Amino acid sequence: MKLAIALAAVALLSTAGLSSCSSEEPTTTTTTPTTSTAVPSTTVAPTSVAPISSETPADPAPAPITFECGDLSLYQSGTALYSDGTTGYESTCDTYVPPVEKILWYCDYPETAVYTDGTASSSDPACISDEPINPNPGGGFPYIAEEDRNGDGVVNGYERCGIACGQEPTSGDIQTRTGCEDGYITGPLCENFDG
Repeated sequence: MKLAIALAAVALLSTAGLSSCSSEEPTTTTTTPTTSTAVPSTTVAPTSVAPISSETPADPAPAPITFECGDLSLYQSGTALYSDGTTGYESTCDTYVPPVEKILWYCDYPETAVYTDGTASSSDPACISDEPINPNPGGGFPYIAEEDRNGDGVVNGYERCGIACGQEPTSGDIQTRTGCEDGYITGPLCENFDG
């Protein structure tokens, strides 16, 4: 133990001797305990910056041009009104149907043209005559003695022979023809209307 005390004394003296030989003031060192605060690491995704371009960005694609058909009270048939403000023709807007050609079926009294579509006209030149239509003053049709069935000197429509005699059809002929076509009249009456 003596040896340990002696060594401690030598160590103490050597430290004191060194510090007394120096002209500088002794430096004192203090140590501060370090504390570690751990911050969790986060990963940041790399960002890319688009290069600056002198070109202007492209306009989006234009909307498709659509149309609607013009009102027939304001526009002629076939007129299309486009979404860009213009007008034009579109076949789907064309509702014009040409009139059916009128075909003269026969001339009836008084100067009335009867057509195959069932219409009639009093102004058709084919049925207008400069001669008096009825030389038979008491009846509605020209007088043909064979047709004067009741002997009154007048030929009425119901007395006319019509198709059976190669003449223009009578109202009875027309009614019979319709009955044959619709099927509620059959038999020999319909033979004159076949064809």
